[in-house]
Amino acid sequence: MNEQIAMGQWKQMRGALKSWWGRLTDDDFDWVGGEKDKLIGLIQEKYGQTRDQAEQEVERRLREYDASGAVAGVTAKAQELGANATAKVREAMDSARSYMRDKDYGDLAKEATDLVRSYPVQSLLIGVGIGFLLARSTKR
Repeated sequence: MNEQIAMGQWKQMRGALKSWWGRLTDDDFDWVGGEKDKLIGLIQEKYGQTRDQAEQEVERRLREYDASGAVAGVTAKAQELGANATAKVREAMDSARSYMRDKDYGDLAKEATDLVRSYPVQSLLIGVGIGFLLARSTKR
């Protein structure tokens, strides 16, 4: 496991860490913030171990946590969310594609004009944002 444990993973690991090292408080875990060196130092201090003992204990527990499938669960959930997002984007693109196929340019211009008249402030803000992005992308 890396020297810096990913923040999302760290939050999930806290429950397991609390069960392994009951002397550590929530404030201790907040202070550690996913940094393995800080965790090793804290274990060394709270449990009176040498640096090597604490380091071996932390390494063993982190390997045990990895093997338990908790990391695989997080990865699977992330992949599921990514697949759902991809499906929604494809659905939106298909919907936009069929909309554009069904309309001619005269209808699109009229609908755009109606939208600007219905939402003038929002339209202005969108125009300013697009202008800003275009200006920023051309300036190097």
